[in-house]
Amino acid sequence: MKVSIIISNYNYARYLNTAIESVIAQNYQKFEIIVVDDGSKDNSREVILELQEKYPNKIKAIFQENQGQGGAFNTGFQASNGEIIAFLDADDVWKPNKLQQIVEIFQQPEIVGVMHLLEEVDSDGNLLTTKSPKRYKLGEDLAKVVIQTGNAWNFPPTSALSYRRSILEQVFPIDPIRWRIWADGCLIYSTAFLGKIKTINLVLGGYRIHGANNHASAEVTKEQTTKALLGIEMTNKYINEFLENINCPHRVDLSRNLQLRREQYYEQKIWNFGESCSISGLILGWKFYSWYERIYYLTRFWAKNFKIYFQNSFLSRQKNTKQFAK
Repeated sequence: MKVSIIISNYNYARYLNTAIESVIAQNYQKFEIIVVDDGSKDNSREVILELQEKYPNKIKAIFQENQGQGGAFNTGFQASNGEIIAFLDADDVWKPNKLQQIVEIFQQPEIVGVMHLLEEVDSDGNLLTTKSPKRYKLGEDLAKVVIQTGNAWNFPPTSALSYRRSILEQVFPIDPIRWRIWADGCLIYSTAFLGKIKTINLVLGGYRIHGANNHASAEVTKEQTTKALLGIEMTNKYINEFLENINCPHRVDLSRNLQLRREQYYEQKIWNFGESCSISGLILGWKFYSWYERIYYLTRFWAKNFKIYFQNSFLSRQKNTKQFAK
C-alpha cells in the first residue's frame, strides 16, 4: 500500500524540517510527501525547496495563496495518489513505526480509517509530561458516538488521522470557507458515517505545544468560547448536509451536545430548573467522562447553577424593592 502524507503549512518554517524528517525516517518506506504551503510569509518556501532537493523522489511541493487548512487539504488530496492518505501538521512529528502500524491495520478491508494517540511535546521537542496520553474510548462505530454526543469533540488531532483514499473521495473537496480552520473535524465527522474507524491506543507521534497553538494553557476568553460554540453549530449543520447528500438516514442533534448546552446556559445567566436537570442528565451519561469526572463536573455545574439562582433572586428582590419605593 502506498501512503500519501499531506502536510499543510502556514508560517511553520522552524518546525518543517523536523516534521518531514520524521516521515523520512519511517520504517515503512512506500510513501510520498505532499507539502502544501498555504501562502506562508516566513522562510517556509526556502525550507521546503531545500528538503525537496534533498529528497526529490519523496517530496512534492505545492505553493498556493492562503486558503486556510481546508483549502490546503483539498489541494494536497487532489495531488496525491496513495491508497492511504495520512495527515501531518507541519509543527508535529511521528514516531518511526507510525506508518508501519497503520498500514498493518488497513490490511483489514472493513477498516476505512485509523486514529491513534499523540504525546505532547514543547517547541524543542521535549516531552511535556510523564503521564500517559489520554486514551480514547470510541470503538469502531464512530457514527454512533457522534450521534449520541451531538458532535462533541473528543478525538485525536490532525497528525493522528489516516484514511483510505476511496473513502475520502466521498468527502473531498471540503468547503474551504467553513473549514478554514479545524478541517480535521470535517474529516473525522464525515468519515465516521462511511465505515469502521479504528482507534489504537498507541503513541505514534508528538503534538507540539507552542506559542502559536497553545490554547489549552491560556485562560479561555468569552470571545474564544463564543467562537467555539459557533463552530459546534456550523459543524452540526455541515454534518447533517453531508448525511443528506450521502442518503444516510441519521441526523446529529445539537441538544445532545453537553458543551453547547452547558455554555449556552451559563451565557443566559437565567435560572431554569428544567434545563438544569437536563444538563445534569447529560453530564451523568457523558461517555467521555469517568465516573469520578461525572461527579466532579456535576458538582461544579450545580455550584455555578446555584450562583446563578442567588444572583437572579437578588436582582429580583432589588427590582421589587425599587418598585415598592415608588
